[in-house]
Amino acid sequence: MKKLLVLFALGILLFGCLEPEPEPEETAYYGDIVTVDYILYVDGEMIETSMEDVARDNALYSPFKTYRPSTFRLELGEGIIEGFVKGIIGMKENESTMFTIPPGPDAYGYYDPMKVYNVSRYYQFNALEVVPRSYFEDKNITVEVGTGFDTEIGTVFIENVSGDEVTMMYVFQPGDGFSYNGFHHVVVSGTDENMSYTMMFDVRENGTYHTTSLIDGKPVSVKVTKLTNDTITFDENHNLAGETLEYNVTLLHLEKAE
Repeated sequence: MKKLLVLFALGILLFGCLEPEPEPEETAYYGDIVTVDYILYVDGEMIETSMEDVARDNALYSPFKTYRPSTFRLELGEGIIEGFVKGIIGMKENESTMFTIPPGPDAYGYYDPMKVYNVSRYYQFNALEVVPRSYFEDKNITVEVGTGFDTEIGTVFIENVSGDEVTMMYVFQPGDGFSYNGFHHVVVSGTDENMSYTMMFDVRENGTYHTTSLIDGKPVSVKVTKLTNDTITFDENHNLAGETLEYNVTLLHLEKAE
């Protein structure tokens, strides 16, 4: 009997000393929503970060950038480069890690020389344009010869109406400017008498512009890599195309997919 009591007491003592095993920490996986801070290095040089204090300490701060953690769903093909998404898979909340993304489809692609081309800095603009009558009806504009109205390009007047076709005439003065398709344009010369104006792309070297690709017609950001009196060299490659990316990422919050 005494032996049984001793064994019973030892059992209680041992049981009391045993702690339940902790539940395994959850890790990030596809479909989860994550919030991360990051620092991006290229060739060992810090070029971008989501953290304002880090940007200030490394002379990267820009008053035009909003510094805050990025929140997004871990999915491929949804606007975040695939290498960044893949690098976060398997991370735990409050964990920091570094990973490298080589040039190619997981980053910003390879540099493509075919995406670099020249265009004339000047072009001719015909003051007359024929448009369907429905264009005016959709905008509740009276279709009568002599009617004038403003467009994003400039002031126009209805010059002629023939069935469903309406001829508009643009009226400019040298020095006038307007913004269209991501670029600022300036009227260099011409009058409505000869129905033609000489226009100039008003761009700056090393400037980046959001416009329509001349290669495939899709929205794109282009950089002016060279500017002469007569020509503009545009580069449609992403500014990080062909670069090896090194990220330092901290997973601040993890929301598991249901």
